[in-house]
Amino acid sequence: MTLWILASAERSKIIILPIRDKKKKPLFVGELILRDTDAGPRPHKFKVKDNGKGEFKPPSEFVELLRKTDRIMIARGGDEGQTASFVEMLQGFQMSADVVNACRFCLLKNRFNFLNRRSIRYHREKVCEDCGREELFNTLKSSHVNYSDEICERFEDIMLKTKDLDRTMAMISPDDIDPDLTRFDSIAANTSVPKGLIKDLPLHKGFKKILLAKSETLLPVQSLSVENGLLKGQNQLVTSVTATGKTLIAELAGIENILRKKGRLIYLVPLVALANQKYDQFTKRYSSLGIKTSIRVGSERIKTKKGASMKRTLDSDIIVGTYEGLDQILRTGNADLLGQIGTVVIDEVHTIEDSERGHRLDGVIARLKYVAAGAQFIYLSATVAKPQLRAKQLNAKLIEYEYRPVPIERHLILCPEHSKTKIMARLVREEFSTTSSKGHKGQTIIFTNSRRNCHRISEALPISASAYHAGLTSQERKKVEVAFVKGKLPVVVTTAALAAGVDFPASQVIFESLAMGIEWLTMQDFLQMLGRAGRPDYHDRGEVVVLAVPNKKYSGDKGDTEDAVALKLLKGEMQHTKVDYGDDEKMEEILASAAVTSSRNDLKMIHSYMLADYNVDMLLDKLARNKFLHKKGDLIALTRFGKIASGHFLSVSRAFLIRDSVLIDQEPIVTVSNLEFFDAVYYKYAARVSAALNVNLPSRVFQGASLDILFEGENMDKLDVTLRDQLLDFAGDFLTCSCRDSPYCGCAERKFSEKIISIRAEGYDPEGIVRKLEHLYGITAYPGDVLGYLDNVVRNLEAVELIASAYSKREIAYKARDLRKLVEG
Repeated sequence: MTLWILASAERSKIIILPIRDKKKKPLFVGELILRDTDAGPRPHKFKVKDNGKGEFKPPSEFVELLRKTDRIMIARGGDEGQTASFVEMLQGFQMSADVVNACRFCLLKNRFNFLNRRSIRYHREKVCEDCGREELFNTLKSSHVNYSDEICERFEDIMLKTKDLDRTMAMISPDDIDPDLTRFDSIAANTSVPKGLIKDLPLHKGFKKILLAKSETLLPVQSLSVENGLLKGQNQLVTSVTATGKTLIAELAGIENILRKKGRLIYLVPLVALANQKYDQFTKRYSSLGIKTSIRVGSERIKTKKGASMKRTLDSDIIVGTYEGLDQILRTGNADLLGQIGTVVIDEVHTIEDSERGHRLDGVIARLKYVAAGAQFIYLSATVAKPQLRAKQLNAKLIEYEYRPVPIERHLILCPEHSKTKIMARLVREEFSTTSSKGHKGQTIIFTNSRRNCHRISEALPISASAYHAGLTSQERKKVEVAFVKGKLPVVVTTAALAAGVDFPASQVIFESLAMGIEWLTMQDFLQMLGRAGRPDYHDRGEVVVLAVPNKKYSGDKGDTEDAVALKLLKGEMQHTKVDYGDDEKMEEILASAAVTSSRNDLKMIHSYMLADYNVDMLLDKLARNKFLHKKGDLIALTRFGKIASGHFLSVSRAFLIRDSVLIDQEPIVTVSNLEFFDAVYYKYAARVSAALNVNLPSRVFQGASLDILFEGENMDKLDVTLRDQLLDFAGDFLTCSCRDSPYCGCAERKFSEKIISIRAEGYDPEGIVRKLEHLYGITAYPGDVLGYLDNVVRNLEAVELIASAYSKREIAYKARDLRKLVEG
């Protein structure tokens, strides 16, 4: 065992810390007072404190302690006079001491720790790691912010890495962002995979010429795909991050199969905006080869100027569509109209795991495998949790490329909510001031959690910025896309729900929010979105910035806070999701598959292609009992009722709802407004109302808190006359039901949905409907949302019309038909 003595000189005394075996906590704390004698300074009083109690000991005991010690140390930086006296005293006893760098903060707490290369800079001095941690955590606790444990650990990691507590603490209020501290990690680019030469590929001459005009070499993932049989008809699941060239893999197979007369290309995507983008790209790129492109998406029943300019026929070489847009052809028994299919491309195939749409993608893939048995299937995704398993399930060869084409840096900035706009303004300005070696200025995508926030943020930024979301019309979205691609628009602010799959060549991605609506982003969503940063044809590197508010929650008091979620997403890995869904969804897919075959055995074969497990016989029996189909031996056939349900994407429960409404002669407008509400409506003057009432009025009209605030007590009297009259008219038209739960019974939403349909029937287009709502009630909506709702209304009215005819309800059928034509325009 070793014994050290550490002396720390103060103005009137010397603190003595006996250290046993290099431990930080001393055996006791002593106080030594010296006095001058003829022989020099000598111990005068020696007080020992232990457990808060003090006891004076004979000075001789202190001298004896000094003689027993293995090492005597003096803390640097103590009182000079007392230190000199202590050294002189030691010399009088023929002893010596080492002057050491000891942590001053430890000494104040009667502890001992050396200062060394691991010590932390703090207020122009250094402290030991232990004291640095204590100061850090005390500051975090006193900041009135409930930082998550994960974020506290993040602060600690940064402090230990930088050895600078002051810089670390500056992150709490990041007015001056330090990129060295906010940087979470860096992902290097990879160039180790060989790149094949396009001139060596066995391609049609004209096709090869188009490709060579853009590049002489394939990107790595494209080379891997070709090496693994892409041009020999091999089915493939291609998983690689955004901007690595997956789309061209699909084109290499699809266009070459067209030119070799093997059949047309079906290219399916999850979003209308993405379908529009691919339609424009393919039309422009391949029309010189005599290849025709058409589009099939869901929103095509409402007549619009944009729709009139797009080719929608099925006699094209390339059919770009949404999953549901193409499935509509199969579900209505028109699979033969697709002709010979050479290639089927499923973009964003991870959508198959989506809880709402997954069953329909699973179904359309299986039905296409049946009607196009000889086609080559190419599945594309940037985010698949267990790609080997998924490739096996899809009967495809896995082409996996895990590296980015350009380096990317990911940053985490912790900030209060009110600082976000200021931080984003600085980031987007700095990014747009840079120019890559390819000659492109830096552009930014900002992801937020709501459409309203898209507009709020874009308007608040001191640089040209545009909102982009599904509520905009296709013309508005197209305008934004073109401006961004041309480099004329520095910033696009969009929702997580839409832009994950749309092709915006951004160098920087900022997460203003980590939620989609009020739900936290999934790992898959997060990776999809951050993958938009950095494109090899445009940029030298990509930047991802996550803005997280400590202690922020979007829903309720439970669950993680935004700062904790940020770290989980940055550190996390995707979780594999088993594909399965309920009986209602499974019966919908059985009906859809029965539209392409009359054989029970073939139907079983179709559902064996699906990822979910099916008890086909049990589901067929149930559908037969409910008059959706007939069975006879191996033969099955949809009833008239079943054909309507299949072709209109009706679940069994929705089909029953329509049938029951028809049988009681319910007005068609009531039936369709009961099937689906239009509630994406907002107070146009929410800010004015909030200021007048001194409350924070939620912007959504049918949010319970909004109705409580406006129509309670004397609140209406505080508003200006025009606004008050508009809101009273709204209440009179939609909030006058006698239900016990009014206004939370759903009647208001149903009546409002009827109003939307009625205004459309008067001849107003979606923009006109919005203007009329603003004039009548001081509320507003997005034209794209109105268009999408009306498109669904048309489909539902058509279902009402057909079901009414099937049950000999002619008057209801006529009313539904007439209203449908008015809504279609």
